[in-house]
Amino acid sequence: MAAHPVPNIKKLRNDRRLTQQQLGDALGFTKRTIIRWEQGEGEPGIFELKVLSQFFGVSIDQLIGELLPKEDLGTLPKFADLTGRELDFWVAKAQRHSPEWMDSEPVILIPGQASRPVLAYSSNWSHAGSILSEFDMHFTTVPSGVPFDGVLRMEKGVVARPAAYPSAAWGRNHLEAAMRAYLIAEFGDRIIL
Repeated sequence: MAAHPVPNIKKLRNDRRLTQQQLGDALGFTKRTIIRWEQGEGEPGIFELKVLSQFFGVSIDQLIGELLPKEDLGTLPKFADLTGRELDFWVAKAQRHSPEWMDSEPVILIPGQASRPVLAYSSNWSHAGSILSEFDMHFTTVPSGVPFDGVLRMEKGVVARPAAYPSAAWGRNHLEAAMRAYLIAEFGDRIIL
């Protein structure tokens, strides 16, 4: 059975302005493997398709079919851009809570009880601790002037990466980076409402 190119890999890679080498490095594949998939000299297996779909924030069907949205995915918000209470809101969603926005503050509504504020995952180690442990988060401190994810970071920061995932995220501090990396591992790179 002949291999077929997976053209959406190239499209999604180009949308993110990544080279074949950068994509391969980010996912743990060789540049040659990415080239082969894009040119139809080989096909990714189910594990590779899952890794690619999580990295790009699309389903496997969208990755291999003609189901990509016509609009530019670059216009969708990215988890890597969230800070403060917006970041906490999405972490609460990932934790299977049902947060709502009330008076510019994320809260969790509990039937028959008063609402309670969403925990400050991105600024309080005790709230984030279970996530850090569960995802075995690894941290690397980076100086200012270092590019990360296609952006030149002009302030010093931290890169966090969950041990079992190829995704990583930059943040101004450990918790911001860790919660961004957690969301990317759980949902993919982009916020799709």
